[in-house]
Amino acid sequence: MFGKLRKRIGQYYYRKENAGNGRQCQLTNLQDARKIGILYTVEDVNDYERVAEFVTALQEEQKEVKALGFVKNKNLIERFLPKISFDFFSKKDLTWFYKPIHTQVKDFIDKEFDLVIDLSLKDSFPIKYIAGLSNALCRVGKFSEENSDYYDLMIDVKPSMTSEDYFGNIRHYLTVINQNAKKY
Repeated sequence: MFGKLRKRIGQYYYRKENAGNGRQCQLTNLQDARKIGILYTVEDVNDYERVAEFVTALQEEQKEVKALGFVKNKNLIERFLPKISFDFFSKKDLTWFYKPIHTQVKDFIDKEFDLVIDLSLKDSFPIKYIAGLSNALCRVGKFSEENSDYYDLMIDVKPSMTSEDYFGNIRHYLTVINQNAKKY
């Protein structure tokens, strides 16, 4: 119950920060995107490794990729070697109402990406907060009615879906998007 109140306060502050943004979505396909931001939640080392593979595949296609991971277990953050393309933040980098306040978070939000992709299969308010405020032309994440405030393109996730399936669906839909689609 107390967590729900904190999240509602966080949503209030998100809407307040996002009001008057004036940002217009511009659907961008994967082929034309040059700068891609990746958001994800790290619950174990396997999560990190799957995201690292996805990032490496994009970099092999000559994409500039920046990944920002929310590490739920502070002991895990010490296991990852610093990489140029990867930054992390943890629960200690959140305000009382779950707003991420780490320096790398602000840098990520301010960076002008063609695409920001949330690879998290489970909802994470700090990740959605970052995605929703990002300067990206197009923001992609998991489908839900609540998520329409944060993402421009949402991918439906079935309960039995693995992260590999989800990443494959994201790649598929971002490949077939018509670049001439109307801006909205």
